[in-house]
Amino acid sequence: MINFPTNYWLVDVNALPAFDPAKLRTRTIRVGPLVDMAALQTLLNSGTFDLDNLWIATDKCEHDLGKESWKVSDVLQMLACLHPQQDYRKSEWCQVLGGGMVPCDVYVTRYDAERQQCHPRGLEVYLKFSINDDGQLTIVMVSCHA
Repeated sequence: MINFPTNYWLVDVNALPAFDPAKLRTRTIRVGPLVDMAALQTLLNSGTFDLDNLWIATDKCEHDLGKESWKVSDVLQMLACLHPQQDYRKSEWCQVLGGGMVPCDVYVTRYDAERQQCHPRGLEVYLKFSINDDGQLTIVMVSCHA
C-alpha cells in the first residue's frame, strides 16, 4: 500500500478508487498530475537521493533501458529536468512486478543524452512513474523509452 507523504503527492492516492478491471473501463486517473514534480525535482537536484531508491518496476522498462544504454543516473537526470506543466500527459494505473497496481504519472519530453538535459531537438522520451514512501522515498519506474 502506498502511504501519503504530503510533500510528494498532490492528491491522497489512498482515496482514489482502487483499479478494478471489472468495474473500470480505463486505467486513466482523471485527477492528475499525482506527484508533486517540483518537490521531487528539488530532492533529485539536492544530490541526496540514493540511486538504489529507484526501482525499475517492470521487465519492459528494464529491457528498454538496456536497449537505450541508459543507467539509473540517466533516468534520474531525465526526471530532474522535466517541465511539469509542459511535459505532463496523463495519470493512470499501471501493473508492476509482483502484480500490484500503482498510480502513475506520464511525461513526454525531449532529452539530449550527450548534454544530459531536456532540449527541443533531443530524443523524445516517454517516462511513466510513481513513488512509494514507506519511511524512505522510492521512485517506481514503470516505463522509460524513446
